[in-house]
This record gives sequence, C-alpha cells and structure tokens, in this order.
Amino acid sequence: MSISWRTDFPGGNGLLLEVDESADRPVLRFAAEPRNCPQALWFHFRVTALAGRAARIVLANPEQTLGGVDWSANRPVARRQPRPWARIGTPQRLQTPGGRVEWAWDLDAGGDAVELAHCFPYQLADLDATLDELGGAFQKTMIGLTLGSRPLPRVFSSLPDAGRPAVMLTARHHAGETPGSWVLDGLLRHVAAEKRLYESITWWAVPIVDLDDAIAGSYGKDPWPHDCNRAYGPPGPRRPEVGAVQRDAERLKGAAKRVFFADIHAPGHGEQANYVPLRGWDPDSPANPIAEEFALAFQAACPEDIRSPTSHVAPSPTAFIYAGMSSRTWAQTVLGAEAISLEISYQGNGTTYYGMDDYHRLGAALAQAISARLLGSGKQ
Repeated sequence: MSISWRTDFPGGNGLLLEVDESADRPVLRFAAEPRNCPQALWFHFRVTALAGRAARIVLANPEQTLGGVDWSANRPVARRQPRPWARIGTPQRLQTPGGRVEWAWDLDAGGDAVELAHCFPYQLADLDATLDELGGAFQKTMIGLTLGSRPLPRVFSSLPDAGRPAVMLTARHHAGETPGSWVLDGLLRHVAAEKRLYESITWWAVPIVDLDDAIAGSYGKDPWPHDCNRAYGPPGPRRPEVGAVQRDAERLKGAAKRVFFADIHAPGHGEQANYVPLRGWDPDSPANPIAEEFALAFQAACPEDIRSPTSHVAPSPTAFIYAGMSSRTWAQTVLGAEAISLEISYQGNGTTYYGMDDYHRLGAALAQAISARLLGSGKQ
C-alpha cells in the first residue's frame, strides 16, 4: 500500500510535494502552506501506511516562514497513537541542486502512522476537554460570530462586580501560535486550583480569537483581508471577532473594579525566549508604561528550568507589519486598562525544549504574576 498523507482535519496544513519509497526509509518532502497569508509557518499532517518503517520528513520552503530559512534548532512535535505528543530531534540541513536550503527530520521506525506538527496543536476540542476536567470552575459562552460564521467562545470564572479586579486574556490572534492556547490552558488550571485567585479575581478569556484560521489550518499572520491583531482600528474593528472581543472587554471594564488585559502570542519559529514587548512592532505604537515591570515579575514567577533568559524586548519596526491597531494598544489607549502582550516560544528557553506540561507551568506563572499585580502589589 502506498503512503497516505492527510490534512483534512481541524488545523491540517502541509502540501505533499514528493514521496520517495525506493529505499528502506521513505522520504516525504512537503511545504508549509501559506494559505491566505503572505508567510507560512504552521503545519500539521498525518502520514499512514508506513508499515513500521522509519521515515525522513523534509521541509522544502523554510525561507517562506516567519523567522527565515534557519530551522537548525527547531524541534517540531510528533505522535504515534496511542502515545502522546512529544518533541522530535533537530533537523539536518540539506543543500539542494538549485541552491536552496531544506531541512530534514528523521523519524524512528515503529507503527503504521505518525502525526507531525510545528508545535503542540490546540483546537476547541482541547479547550472543551480542559473545561470538563475542571468540573465547572469555568463556563463557556458565545460572544459573537467569526468572519466564517462560527460561534466565538469566551470562558469565564464569574461575572464581574465593583468589589473585585478582573482579567481579560486573549490568545491566537494569529491562529498558528498554539503556545498561547497552551499557556492559557495552564492558567485556567492553576486558577481553578487556587481558591484565593479564583474567588478574588474575575477571569475572562478568549482562547482562540482567529478561530476560522485555526480550524482551516492557516498560520493566520497578516491574512487576507485583515490580521486579527491589526484590526482594532482606527476607526473601528475590521474583523467581527475583534468587535466581539472589544465589546466583551468593555462589558468587563464597565462592571469590574479594575481590569488587566493580556494578549498571548508566539514569535518567530526559532526564537528561544519568552518576552513582553515594551511597545508595539509598528512605528506609531506608544510605549507601554507597565511592560518592563510586568515582564520582570513574570520572569521571576517562572520555574528556573523553563525561565526565559530574556524578560522583555524593545521592538524595532518590521517590514511585515500592516497598518492597524493591535489588541494591546487598543486595550491600553482606548479601553483604558493596564495591558501587556506576551510572546511565548514555540521551542523553549535555549536550555529546555518545552512540552505541554511546561506550557502549563508557564500559564501558572502568568496567573501568579497577574494576581500579584492585582492583589499583592501595585495600585489597588
């Protein structure tokens, strides 16, 4: 039976270019698909009919990905059912006859099927599984429809009141940035287990803002017609998802004692640090007055083995920023909330390559840093 390649499932991405089964170890050459974006990055595919053989997987278009051609330190994730997702090794650099560079990962023999992704996938089914595990600590509600007419969910611990501060969290404004969802997942778990945090603060979260692209398997960075994180104005929202988040944040701000807004992202594919930008990436973005202080608090809250060597960065303007206001800038300048954005690595901190449990631990650290600001330090 010939090898089968599938991407027809939520989050699937990867164009099979070539299969060579002439040797004992098949070679499968693929490209990460840009889909509706100017750059590619996300991929997630399933290979079957390996018949127990080892395989080589080759990424053919690294120069089209956000972060550039050098994938030398990148370790994607794989699973062979029923085993869980785990990191694979670093790749081998291949020089093509046409002068281009490609990258190859070698998979060990075993089983008939393997699933491979750029980083740990996270879909609505994963969110629902977590909410079930937490036994009703967080509820889910629809706050609006996406551009593709899908219900956009927000999870929440309680309704706000004037006696408590509140937190509004968002992730996946760019659909392929799955570390954000895993960190948020870990935050929900930590808050549910910590009575003081759960009862003293109102927690609201939109775990997958760009839900359409997450399901379609697009990276979701600068997609046509608008990037979700460049659609906050002016003059108004240019994506229905963004309008839903804005109205929801305003609802929270109008009822709570104080609001802290955090938007979680992931950086270029090979960056091995987690950090808070001191301002936006576009030339007109204002400085964030709380960014450095919060960045240091988050870094200190992280366990040492997964702590980032860098806590914050001062971004330089980039050619790949399209016009429009980001969520953090909107929350700071229009909503009037304390607000940060946070970049979480796809890889790790330069010493440890992160697993799903590590992303959960980063989420717990984020909950601790936010709670310390709202309950234990800073203005009340």
